[in-house]
Amino acid sequence: MKNKSIILITSFFIIFSNYSFAHDSFEKWLNEFKAEAISRGISEKTLEVLNNAKPSEKTIKLDRNQPEFKLTFQKYKSKVVSDYRLNKAKIEYKENKPLLDKIEKKYGVNGRLLVSLWAIESNFGNNMGKFNLFHTLASLAHDGRRSKFFRKELFNALMIIEKNMVNNTNLKSGWAGAMGQCQFMPSSFLKYGVDENKDGKIDIWSDKEDIFASMANYLSKNGWNDRYIWGRAVSGKNFNEPIKYNKKVKYLSEWSELGLHQTNGKMLPKVDIKAKLLVIDKSNKNLFLVYDNFETLLKWNRSNYFALSVGILSDTLIN
Repeated sequence: MKNKSIILITSFFIIFSNYSFAHDSFEKWLNEFKAEAISRGISEKTLEVLNNAKPSEKTIKLDRNQPEFKLTFQKYKSKVVSDYRLNKAKIEYKENKPLLDKIEKKYGVNGRLLVSLWAIESNFGNNMGKFNLFHTLASLAHDGRRSKFFRKELFNALMIIEKNMVNNTNLKSGWAGAMGQCQFMPSSFLKYGVDENKDGKIDIWSDKEDIFASMANYLSKNGWNDRYIWGRAVSGKNFNEPIKYNKKVKYLSEWSELGLHQTNGKMLPKVDIKAKLLVIDKSNKNLFLVYDNFETLLKWNRSNYFALSVGILSDTLIN
């Protein structure tokens, strides 16, 4: 029992010492960061958003312990394109159609796509994150794993306040700093955020005009062309060899000659464009031909699963 008590006491001091060291190290880092921020034109008033910032164990744990297991596409899709989201997306698309049509006319990005991104990114604005934007970014910038990336994003976040672009300084985000109903990182906010309602602020947390316009602006400036679709599910025999076919690019006529066709049995369109084949698994059941617009979706999120799910959900809103 005595030995057990000694072990417990020793463990406490080790944990306490580690925390104290981390806290002292963070304070030193934060002071140096603030000095650099001032030299780069950030005011002391803006830097008040970092008052009381402490290293967040929760943030670091979430960053380091992201799931390593890989979901199958079917399981991923059933999760992010659930029946609830399908039905909710149809309702939201109908209710917001006048605004979406206006955005589509101005930016050249269809409303179905915007609603689908909105649904998957933040569950229609219901899951925006509750972390203090500046504190969580400071924790990640101080941590060694991806410090360079998050340090830049922290400077960008401070610039949002410095430029008086938002209504308040108490900005909330996900643990990695993604903000608002469209889950923009601060760099994306600065580059693509739009004050669509002309009230002098960019509100991607609560104003749908700004939210949809900012999303459309991002996609438009990254190459979205509304004359074309993102891609389509296709069928064909003997395409279950990823090494041979996956990510290969050919003209649609060439894919037709190899035996690919639409899932309803019809031939592929006779248009002179190239498409990339995605072989998602070895079952021949998840084959997709994707076009340039799909590459634009990948600029939003580099996951094929994410981009496919956005496209599939948007297709359910046709008519």
